Amino acid sequence: MNFKKGECTATAAIITLVTDVQEFEDLAESAGYDVLYAIFQRRERSDPATYIGKGKFEVLKELLSRCPVDAILINGELRPTQHFNLENTLKIECIDRTGLVLNIFAGKARDRKARLQVERARLEYEIPFLKEWIHNARMGEHPGFLGGGEYQVDVYYEFIRKRMKKIDDELRTIGARQELRRRQRRRSGFFLASIAGYTNAGKSSLLNRLTGEEVIVESRMFSTLSSTTRKMKGVSKDILLTDTVGFLHDLPHFMIESFATTIEDIFLSDLILLVVDCSDDEATLRKKLETSAQIILPMKISNHLIIVLNKIDLMEDGIKERIRTVREVFPRTVTIPVSTVSDEGIEHLFDAIASSFKYDCRMDFTAPNTPQTSSLISLLYDIADIEEIVYGETVRVSVSFRRKDLERIRIRVGGTGGIVLLVEPNEFDGVSGQLN
Repeated sequence: MNFKKGECTATAAIITLVTDVQEFEDLAESAGYDVLYAIFQRRERSDPATYIGKGKFEVLKELLSRCPVDAILINGELRPTQHFNLENTLKIECIDRTGLVLNIFAGKARDRKARLQVERARLEYEIPFLKEWIHNARMGEHPGFLGGGEYQVDVYYEFIRKRMKKIDDELRTIGARQELRRRQRRRSGFFLASIAGYTNAGKSSLLNRLTGEEVIVESRMFSTLSSTTRKMKGVSKDILLTDTVGFLHDLPHFMIESFATTIEDIFLSDLILLVVDCSDDEATLRKKLETSAQIILPMKISNHLIIVLNKIDLMEDGIKERIRTVREVFPRTVTIPVSTVSDEGIEHLFDAIASSFKYDCRMDFTAPNTPQTSSLISLLYDIADIEEIVYGETVRVSVSFRRKDLERIRIRVGGTGGIVLLVEPNEFDGVSGQLN
């Protein structure tokens, strides 16, 4: 494990049931731990009492007596009983994968929304552990941190429930304000694009390259937690780019719920730039792509998506194989290899983004001057360019839009009782840029 000197503030040992621990090592580094050693036990399921079996548990205790560490990091999810038994026996802090991610999030949260999201996820995470602690306190077993007794724990449990409700209320208020800002941006003629992808794939570096800004870039996981929005440079359209929190394999559902308003930026955007680190080995690349697909594809269709295969400067060969892997997971999606270091492929990416927001259709229609037509016009301001609108007993509209929205607009016009007068393509041959 290659940790940089001076960046780690505590020592740790890893417990793992799988041999692939690279992502977990990266998490440990990002959380500030210097991992001194790891205990590996190959087994299908964790031991119900102490996560690892009795023999390995004795080995761990012996190692701790000879080489103490500040924390035990478990490469998996601990059940409450396992967590209680480990901490009560070893007398050392034991942190599972979710707890480690939450610790990183807590250190990265900068604005009010991010801090509330982290706090909510932390409280949700602690509830089952707290129930176990309460149970053992009533049985007469008191870990060190419950020395105050059962009453204080019950009070804290009730506090968690009330606090979570208050956080949910405040997050809804923040979300409503953000949605208002999104609508105002669209009405002002801005398009919204999100930079998404697996954590540490180079999203912030790409944001800097496309906007000319200097957002802080770190090599640690989850360097971006709060969404960052900047205006794209070098294109005729007004496009706002948002850098979002990184994806991670097998995040618990409650954490996805807690960060829903951050992830929501991805689904509410007009275009997603999915950044992929092509320097990963084939198996890691595929796993990260599949994780990204599970998050994105249920909510966004592929023609709203460009795959940015980043860090090609680190690849001497094998780029075509990486593109083939991408297309197996994301078929019929534009894939553009780039390097934010050498700028290779960046101009091609600029062209593809600009093409995604060009309008290849226009329509003239008339409709009755009714609230239903007003609702249609409000939609058109959000997804198209209204070139001319004339109000009278009827409303006459000339509008340009993307070909993918043609049938949707035609149905809405018909639903108002309106008549389509003209549909024609503009001088544009569609989105180009797919590399072979």
